[in-house]
Amino acid sequence: MSAPTQSPLSLRDRQAALATHAVFQALVVHLEAGDADDVSMDDLAREAGVSRRTLYRYFPTRADLLAAAGEWIRGELLQLPVEVGDEGIAASFREAAKRLEQRPRLARALLHTATGRAVRGEYRTARAEAIRRALRREVPGLGRSELDRAAGVLGYLCSSSAWIAVQDETGLSASSAQTAVVWAIESLLAQLRAGHTPNRREMHNDVDRS
Repeated sequence: MSAPTQSPLSLRDRQAALATHAVFQALVVHLEAGDADDVSMDDLAREAGVSRRTLYRYFPTRADLLAAAGEWIRGELLQLPVEVGDEGIAASFREAAKRLEQRPRLARALLHTATGRAVRGEYRTARAEAIRRALRREVPGLGRSELDRAAGVLGYLCSSSAWIAVQDETGLSASSAQTAVVWAIESLLAQLRAGHTPNRREMHNDVDRS
């Protein structure tokens, strides 16, 4: 039995996709230029070649626009993973960092501008939760306190914040800074695997806090 074929997009849907992508691309231009915080919705509409009315039909607020742009930037432009697969936490970080390294000005804008932080907000939250789930798989048996601490540190290490900070503070290249962060991730995971089985008192305290 053959798989069902997908219906082609309607003309309205194709027009909507073209219009929204043009707006997202205009926003990325400003992110990379460093002035996205100063760009209005009307500016983006004009630069994308869409009417103000059309823009507000798709995105009633700036927050709506930034949330949708964040998903497009993550999924289509940068193709950043959310989930951590069988490759593990360190390898997943390295792949994401390589993709961000290809757009260095965008990577920095996502960290250092209010617009960029809003754009990456949902991805950052989803990624942190994925890393926590992966940590449970890679180091089973951690008590809640240690899981919280380790997931917090790994969430930071697996973000662009870590390797960009290492690069800026030490003068390392982006690739070398990423390698240093991978070493830190692998060292922490190795220590967790080798050195800790929760004792009864810690497990009892964790249960009491749940």
